Amino acid sequence: MTHKEESILEHLTELRKRLIIVLLTFVGFFILSLYWSPELYRFITSPLKQKLLVLGPNDILWIYVRLASLMSFSLILPFITYQIWAYVRPALKPSEARGVLTYIPAVFACFITGLAFGFYLVTPSLFRVLLSLGDDLFITQITAQNYLSFVWHTTLPLAILFEFPVIIAFLTRLGLVNARFLRSYRRQAYFAMICLAVMLTPADVISDLIMSLPLLLIYEIGIIVSRSVEKKRG
Repeated sequence: MTHKEESILEHLTELRKRLIIVLLTFVGFFILSLYWSPELYRFITSPLKQKLLVLGPNDILWIYVRLASLMSFSLILPFITYQIWAYVRPALKPSEARGVLTYIPAVFACFITGLAFGFYLVTPSLFRVLLSLGDDLFITQITAQNYLSFVWHTTLPLAILFEFPVIIAFLTRLGLVNARFLRSYRRQAYFAMICLAVMLTPADVISDLIMSLPLLLIYEIGIIVSRSVEKKRG
């Protein structure tokens, strides 16, 4: 076996070890989260002021599994980020490694902020708009499964998109992007984000604005973050 093959094998072994560690940690937190799933369900459905329908016992189990999965992933996100940092650390300079390590709290904070923004602002706004489309036309019976899927789709994408400034800061520190590059592609980025907002929301101008403005703001924050990182790099 050549030295290059040995090096690739070592990297794959290291990657497998860290993936196993993350998976075992997720399973442990998932089991603990199952215990708190009923409380999380009460919290998520509290704005409705009513109990929701389930179509069978399997729905109850599936609801708890989804809630426990989201809770456990959110809780171990800093640990996942640390494992990614530990894996790529040998390829980074000491100063780069220390700088990237400081992003771990930011990753967690941005993810939780995205979830909160989606849950407290986007979800109720879109929910009201969609229900208003069926006024005097339908008898609306909301199941727990339907409602949680709706909440999932209006919060999780935003939580991921809120990581954009952190990703930009990381790429800027590595010298792969800069503020000038982001400004030069601002028009294309705006168009892409507005299209994304339209796809994630119903055909309603107010809903589109509710989703579009935060996405555009996130991009501008990414430019500011990139410029700040550039100044620190000198």
